[in-house]
Amino acid sequence: MTSPVASPRSAFPLWITGVCVAIVIYASLQPFTGWTALAPNTRFFLWQPGQRWMPRDFSFNFFAYVPLGFALAASLPSSWPAARRVGVSCFCASLLALTLETAQMWLPTRYASTFDVLANAAGALAGAVITVALLAFTPVVSWIERIRTALVVPGASGDLQLVLLAVWLLAQTNPAIPLFAATFHPGQQAAYEPAVIVVEFAQTAAALIGIGLFTDLTMRKRWLGGIALVGVVSAAAVIKTAAAQAVLTPVAWEEWLRPGHALGLAGGAFALMMLFWLPRRAKSCLRALRC
Repeated sequence: MTSPVASPRSAFPLWITGVCVAIVIYASLQPFTGWTALAPNTRFFLWQPGQRWMPRDFSFNFFAYVPLGFALAASLPSSWPAARRVGVSCFCASLLALTLETAQMWLPTRYASTFDVLANAAGALAGAVITVALLAFTPVVSWIERIRTALVVPGASGDLQLVLLAVWLLAQTNPAIPLFAATFHPGQQAAYEPAVIVVEFAQTAAALIGIGLFTDLTMRKRWLGGIALVGVVSAAAVIKTAAAQAVLTPVAWEEWLRPGHALGLAGGAFALMMLFWLPRRAKSCLRALRC
């Protein structure tokens, strides 16, 4: 039995590959400003002497390319030999890494490094090997296929919705992005002003309703929507808490749950209890309006 992840009829690995490429490009070239001309006689970064190996940077570049290698190997034809899939995946990821590191030579805020390319290639290799190993294990493949068929809406739309949910969860590593936007507001007295409460209530409730309807529309059956939403929101809370505590001051995180946010969570949850019972087409229209 072939996996829905490896099947050529499934768009899921292609969507994942596209998302991984977009994230890698953004992380490698942001802030996308300040491009400058190279100084005369500048050596290509691969041949520049004195490059230093830093374990922290190497680890970051390694793990950043593991998902890309995983997705690339899953996107290739299942009829290809395992070694060929791993080799092609590693080559494509390494070519992307080399291209982006070369572009960094024109960005003064970035540093092109040979060790970064090697770390990227190693990460892609590891991800591709993991994919090939998992797809070769029939019990895992069969279990993934049964879960995908039983829980999620069929076809390419279901694949895309799963990818978008994963992207939304990934975005929660930014403490300033709703649902649990942990940003510092100086002066707690302003939190009790009516205008502030209304704005924060609307923002939080709309964010919860939006992700709730999207999660519900991703699931095949109505009763699965609430269960999936609890899991998605819980995962978002854990991710946001870890990210906020890592990059924000304790005061900024502790003062997040303001009256407007608390009321927004309660109001959004109450609204979802009623909206879940609407016909699927009506929920799709409401979700489109939220976007």
